[in-house]
Amino acid sequence: MRALAERINGGFQERYGFAPGEHRISGPAADEEWPGVPEDLSIFYSVVGEVSLPDVHVGYWVHRPSLDGFPEALSDGRRIVVFGTDGGGGMFALPDAGQPVLHLVEGGLHDGVHDADHVTEVAADLREFLVFLHRQAADTAGD
Repeated sequence: MRALAERINGGFQERYGFAPGEHRISGPAADEEWPGVPEDLSIFYSVVGEVSLPDVHVGYWVHRPSLDGFPEALSDGRRIVVFGTDGGGGMFALPDAGQPVLHLVEGGLHDGVHDADHVTEVAADLREFLVFLHRQAADTAGD
């Protein structure tokens, strides 16, 4: 994926008519940054701390696990961990059970709780979501 992020920049301006943003995949997050996250997400963070793909589709970011300010629960009672965002204002989250990946949009947020009526399932699990990101990045790179 790191090589793919770098390939996006090659020929990007010729293909799309504007300079690319910074596409990068960071090294691992520090162990103390991710206690209490679902198992699949902790495995991911042990290898990758952040993903920045601003020109892939609407833009996708996987944030460091210590980033605050995101909802911690849904109004239906499920606890969640928000791990990413898109360029359209949406957030990606995993419930404590570790699946499915949820997309949170335009819902009211009050005291760390997001309206469950504004949530859709976008992938069965984190692996499927990451495969989706890889495909989107490959399309952007012209692969």
